[in-house]
Amino acid sequence: MQDLLAISVVLIAAAAIAAGLCARMRIPTLLGYILAGVIIGPSVGRLVQPGDALTFLSEIGVILLMFTVGLELSVAELWATRWRVLSAGGLQFALGSVAFGGVAYLLGASPSAAVMVGAAAAVSSTAICAKQLADQGELTTRHGRTSVAVLLFQDIATAPLLAALPLLASRTEAGTQIAIEVVRILAILGIIVLVGKPILYRSLAWVARHGHSEAFLLASILLVLITAWISHYLGIEPALGAFIAGLVLGESDFRHRIEDDIRPFRDLMVGLFFITTGVQLNLALVTQSPLSVIFWLFLLVPIKIVISAIALRLAKLGSLDAGRGAIILGHGGEFGLLLVSLGISADFLPATIGQPAMIAIAISMALAPLLIREHDRLVQHIFRAHRQPHHPQLEELEGFDQSKDLQQHVLVCGAGSLGRIVSRALLKAGISHLLFETRYEPFVQAKELGLPVILGDASRLATLEAAGVERARAVVVTFHQHRPAFRILRALRHRFPNLALIASARTEAAAEELQLIGNVNVFHEHIAAGLALARQCLQEVGLPRDRLEVLFSKMRRELHTE
Repeated sequence: MQDLLAISVVLIAAAAIAAGLCARMRIPTLLGYILAGVIIGPSVGRLVQPGDALTFLSEIGVILLMFTVGLELSVAELWATRWRVLSAGGLQFALGSVAFGGVAYLLGASPSAAVMVGAAAAVSSTAICAKQLADQGELTTRHGRTSVAVLLFQDIATAPLLAALPLLASRTEAGTQIAIEVVRILAILGIIVLVGKPILYRSLAWVARHGHSEAFLLASILLVLITAWISHYLGIEPALGAFIAGLVLGESDFRHRIEDDIRPFRDLMVGLFFITTGVQLNLALVTQSPLSVIFWLFLLVPIKIVISAIALRLAKLGSLDAGRGAIILGHGGEFGLLLVSLGISADFLPATIGQPAMIAIAISMALAPLLIREHDRLVQHIFRAHRQPHHPQLEELEGFDQSKDLQQHVLVCGAGSLGRIVSRALLKAGISHLLFETRYEPFVQAKELGLPVILGDASRLATLEAAGVERARAVVVTFHQHRPAFRILRALRHRFPNLALIASARTEAAAEELQLIGNVNVFHEHIAAGLALARQCLQEVGLPRDRLEVLFSKMRRELHTE
């Protein structure tokens, strides 16, 4: 008990310090967590040692993270892109496994060990990618959805390998057994969806009707943990079961309430997971065999990016999105660490191959948040260096024919509640405009309202150029996340200095960051709602219209200068 308490105190203190320093230095929080783990781990501070308590805390974090990722995705969209999961995920996993497994075999690994090393190097970190993409507001973009599809395939493919590890270690023919495991896992996941959906819905509906907010929160966490436990009991990774539970509840009316309630717990536990990753990084091995570590790191980052880009292009993804997805996937993952460590423990993977590979995987995971954050800039730089023109995807061009004759029109980016209100106002005023959305549900809602909506990624300059942004009168950005908004507004201001730019911001920090771009009209959502409420209140109490206009004109000026 005392050991667990001491470990918890050290981990939470490290997480708090890392989060604060990262926010001040403007670097990815995940990188700070991993570095904090290195500092408090056996390589430097020796405050925490790897063990069962640490593993348990980190597993809870991954379970909660995968559950919230499932909440943000749509079953309808995943089903519509099922061939992308199979094609993009299958090609990336197959090409990576063959390439990396071949290298391990040439280095002296047995065929069965080479299979395991190839699979370990081919997979990426679902936890890192999901957290970083969510922080950047890119989970619902085309490259974000494709990356999640590849990661989902990797998780499904890795689970039977873990189950078949004893067979690989005993040098028996494990191919048939692995195939059987894949079919078994898919069947179990299907049963969980069919049986679990009514149970999850009815349980939360009963608690929502009869319980307090605390009861709803506890019931949500309990259902997630029960689903993860059942998955583990049936031989499936608990995180994968939690992901399926998130997908199921993501289609319910409770989705947003669950997401808001569970987020603080998820962020805390996910932070502990990444600190644990840093704790497991043994820096002594880097100094003992630096060339081997550098060799594997070279394979895991630049070579893996090239292999992933080829696979995504073969899966009919556009050049830009294939490049973005490849950089997002260009690192090792926690399942890779697990496979290699189990292979060494089973004494069928030589430590001379396995140990440097483990260190390289851990280092690549530390670099992953930076690569994911800068993926768009890196891809644009590569395309400019090779002088390759980049155009919007073919599916984004569908419906853009109506923009060819538009002049002095308005482009509204984001068909959420705010975007739909702006579009309806423009429609009633008779002003030509186009509305953009990447998510399927808001797209359908806007379509049902008769709004001129296009299913396209408006966070990309090429998409807006295809919609005639050079002829537009203004661009309105109403993205839920501020980072995609910041990127597109910065690109538009640089490319079109005289274009009117209007943006909404959900927080004061987001508003301040958008205002740094220069000459952007930023509206804080809460301030706008507050002003509207105050105006209605003053009208109800009988304040004259002339005094009302003077008062609110003064208030707007004061709020903009604060």
